[in-house]
Amino acid sequence: MEQGILTRRSLLGVALSSTAAVTFPLHAQVFPPSGYGKPAGTFPFQPEVFRERRERLMRELKTGLAVLYGADNVVTNSPVSPAFQQDPDFAWLTGVTDEPGAVLVLAPGELQDREMLLLPSRNPEAERWNVERVPLGVEIERRVGFQQVNRVSALGGLVTNLAARHKELHFLGPLVGPSSPIPQVLDLYGKVAQRIPGVKTIDSSKILPSLRIVKEPRELEMIKKAVAATRRGHLAAMRSVRPGWNERQLTELVEAEFRAGGGQGLGYGSIVAAGRNAASLHYTGGEGPINAGEMILIDAGASVGGYASDITRTFPASGVFTSKQRADYDLVLAAQNAAVQKLKAGVHFRDLSEAAKDVFRRAGRIDEFSHGLGHFVGLHVHDAGDTSQPLPAGAVLTIEPGLYLQSENYGIRIEDMYLVTPTGSEHLSAGIPRTAIEIEQFMAAGRT
Repeated sequence: MEQGILTRRSLLGVALSSTAAVTFPLHAQVFPPSGYGKPAGTFPFQPEVFRERRERLMRELKTGLAVLYGADNVVTNSPVSPAFQQDPDFAWLTGVTDEPGAVLVLAPGELQDREMLLLPSRNPEAERWNVERVPLGVEIERRVGFQQVNRVSALGGLVTNLAARHKELHFLGPLVGPSSPIPQVLDLYGKVAQRIPGVKTIDSSKILPSLRIVKEPRELEMIKKAVAATRRGHLAAMRSVRPGWNERQLTELVEAEFRAGGGQGLGYGSIVAAGRNAASLHYTGGEGPINAGEMILIDAGASVGGYASDITRTFPASGVFTSKQRADYDLVLAAQNAAVQKLKAGVHFRDLSEAAKDVFRRAGRIDEFSHGLGHFVGLHVHDAGDTSQPLPAGAVLTIEPGLYLQSENYGIRIEDMYLVTPTGSEHLSAGIPRTAIEIEQFMAAGRT
């Protein structure tokens, strides 16, 4: 058995590229025990979940081959967010979330070796400083659920051989604007097409969003856990905040409660904005004072299993809205309710947006609503999906109208998460005070 595997892998390395990674005899490898080294395995589900997803994608592709690059390493300073965040498409297809620079190659037209995971080469000296990486062999294949795992250095030869046989290169996206860098995979495809006559690139960028938009039951479970942790953070903020605090103190409280509630990270960088700061839609500060009579906007969500939540609440620092604040708050809530009333499978997102905008138009306030109504949520806080198509049952999205008034020194956004159903929607973020009276009553109870 070992000799068969070794021969197959060695021949593959020779056939693919003269620069392919050197493969060592298995008996010479030193494998870290289970639970040590990376890739540690697939996350957050078992390998067969991701293998079935890849099969679904290949049934859609039918022929040719597709290359998908994972994310490169990006280090953050957040104590909650992971230092590396995998590309959502790559994570959805492989579950390999701890290997920067990985590449997936799919060849649905092949009888064997229809999928291969390519990982960066090892650097044993660097591994002594950061983290051990598993050598090629049966152990790494078992962990990730691929029968073929090689090094990224084999990519050129592998794609060349496959393209020569199948002549079709599928581009899985995402599409980018003309001022953005050319996607790495299109650069690769262009070089291959220049060297192999008859090879063509096919735009298959809509396939993955169509597969990912409807959430599997196990994905919904992760999202609901993330929402539960997020709910705990928002409730703690409303209950605990007092004039005299600052935005940083409140952020620390919210994110600590996320962790205490089972959150494993942040869905995105938390926005905690008090007073005039909340009139900046994606406020990037975080040290401002929280004064009596001001309102606080918190746009923050935990993640679980890599799945994000995204919830926003706006509430008065002193626990009671002024008459002007309450009137504007009620207007935003009416816009959200108008959109939710139309939400069900088969409707278009633009219909929801128009319902919310009509509320602002009738009030003469449409110019103060200056962003989109919402977005899909999943492995990314702005997840895959085509808003130009009818909404399918099983999609998860936010509805988040707002008004932003520097002249009044506040911004108001109310954002909730909904699961689209055949006849309506499920309010996933229920349980966080949402009406003005609910907020005032909850905050009053927390101050007694």
